[in-house]
Amino acid sequence: MKPLLKAIAIPAFVLLAPVALAGSEKDCLLEGTVQHDEQAGENNTSVKIHSISQYDSESRCKVRSNQKMEFKLPQDTRLQNAPSGSDVKYRYRSDGSGQSDTQLISVGA
Repeated sequence: MKPLLKAIAIPAFVLLAPVALAGSEKDCLLEGTVQHDEQAGENNTSVKIHSISQYDSESRCKVRSNQKMEFKLPQDTRLQNAPSGSDVKYRYRSDGSGQSDTQLISVGA
């Protein structure tokens, strides 16, 4: 019986290894508000993120309260044209290697 158990267990570990490594991936929904600021004649636009949650029911997004997430928001004219206080939503995805991608999903209301 033991050789049969080993024959089943080893392939199962090999197949499950990518799933275990995928645990470090993030797929998050970031919500925030647009802030326009004029300094020295330049109009600066920024986003203040106020909530982070799972993008959908299948995604993983674990962020500890003291964990710092650093990323650069993509340039988008919709953001530049939005009035201060507009709500925005971004999708933030990262993989275990540290590569990340942020996409603007919606602006307004």
